[in-house]
Amino acid sequence: MQPTCASFAAAAAATIALAVSCRQSTPAAAIDPALASCVPSDALALAGVNLEQLRASALYRKLPPGAAPFLEPLRDASYLLLAWNGKDVLAIARGTFREPPAGAVLLAKDLAVSGSPEAVRVAAAQRKTGQTGARWLLERAAGPAASPIWAATRGGVAYPLSGNAANLNQFLRLVEYASIAVRLDPDIRLEAVGAGRTPESAQHLEETLRASFSLAAAGVSRDRALADLLRSVQVEREGLAVHATLSVGPELAGKLLGWIAP
Repeated sequence: MQPTCASFAAAAAATIALAVSCRQSTPAAAIDPALASCVPSDALALAGVNLEQLRASALYRKLPPGAAPFLEPLRDASYLLLAWNGKDVLAIARGTFREPPAGAVLLAKDLAVSGSPEAVRVAAAQRKTGQTGARWLLERAAGPAASPIWAATRGGVAYPLSGNAANLNQFLRLVEYASIAVRLDPDIRLEAVGAGRTPESAQHLEETLRASFSLAAAGVSRDRALADLLRSVQVEREGLAVHATLSVGPELAGKLLGWIAP
């Protein structure tokens, strides 16, 4: 289990790049305390996947081929939490491990961490404190974390993305923080909201998102189904929060993932 920044970016882009989000969160108990206790204080972004629910979903069969090498070492894991500090990706997995996943270290019989030696050392030290080092970010992720797939990030972060996914960075410049929640059944529903720093930045974010989806739809006009899907994204502003929602079936979801992260 040795994800790189590129693999984290691919996983995050497949969910976050559809919209940017932020909403007042519920208590951080939605995130497994054992996993949260390994998150260090320098985390800029988090992403979580309930692997059991993902494997049971129709989306699993539509994932891009590049996802297989990332997911195979996690076959004994039930949940994965990723933390990124702008340089290193830390993977924290809960599961029933007879032995450590490839490249990982067991901190407990059901808790494995993977990343650079420094990231693993910091995670182990953080766990000994009994509390997370990134409470501010985890609190904002608590609501989305009730969904099988979610992500949360501080605003102003520049991700090492390419292609269509690179557009995420222009949205993040406009927000204080962002999150997204993905529900898997029966259709896949993405629910995202972005928190502007000021009323002006929130309005600018709303206008930018609307224009981006419109331009994206025009750019794939030869693929009518994908173009219609991009036009169907609902964008609404409520105070400083800009909400974006999308519902999509498994077939189109696979096509959308391929368009975002080819």
